[in-house]
Amino acid sequence: MTDQTSYTSERLTLRHGGRDRIFTVVTPDIIGDRPDVLFYFHGSLQNGNVARNFTGRTFDDMAARTGTILVYPDGVERHFNDTRRGLRERTRDLDIDDVGFTHAIVDQLRDRRDIGDIHACGYSNGGQMVLRLLHDAPGLLAGAATFAATMPAADNLIDGLGEPVPTPYLAIHGTGDHIVNYDGGVAGLDPAHTRGVLVSAFESAEYFADVNGLDDADHTRRAEDALTVDTWSRDGHPPVELWSITGMGHVVPTPKDLPPSIGPGTDAIVAADVVAGFFGWE
Repeated sequence: MTDQTSYTSERLTLRHGGRDRIFTVVTPDIIGDRPDVLFYFHGSLQNGNVARNFTGRTFDDMAARTGTILVYPDGVERHFNDTRRGLRERTRDLDIDDVGFTHAIVDQLRDRRDIGDIHACGYSNGGQMVLRLLHDAPGLLAGAATFAATMPAADNLIDGLGEPVPTPYLAIHGTGDHIVNYDGGVAGLDPAHTRGVLVSAFESAEYFADVNGLDDADHTRRAEDALTVDTWSRDGHPPVELWSITGMGHVVPTPKDLPPSIGPGTDAIVAADVVAGFFGWE
């Protein structure tokens, strides 16, 4: 770990699936011999640069502080082809292979330098992309985190979704999220832009606990003020954590003021710091 926060960023283009795909790489000025890599997948109607500003550059600063290479892929027409049957966007109509795109970025990074483990986090549609990677690229990720995203209900899963393997998994979700409801149900900004039914944040965490070989006997809970942390943990099994923020809306927890249309923010935690702690970077 380093105690500085300087880095460089590059907007890069990679030819994949017959089209030019864009991604941003943030590289710390001070870096180890085999740095870990963190992918950040943006939400609907965003891109990598918007995501950087949306999170107040907190992930950039965290990456620089911990010596982690940070990658922001851009979705096609500002969306990723995620896990949900109810995703009604051009990326689905075009059958965009975002799993293959992720693999291609990893291959390009490995061509440039020796890298360590691959991790991924994502917000909303980007969180759903992380869930797809866990299923359709099992073993690629050494750790995964989602913000404001839960597993689709069984009848809302895309056809042919693969089987996940045990992987450390962190979820952060606001109880006041009116777009991806904390308690489950139909997701979407409004009735004209729905994404089908999703399970609750707790059920989603339980799903990954089961994948990781964990059960009710491995579950503990701690609560303080606006924060509740549910943990599933046992020696020899990857952990699962659900961080629930009372009253928080459809946001990634950062110090930045965000649009009121997506609900209240929070000063209880900073998501980038929680991610770094969960992945063991600080």
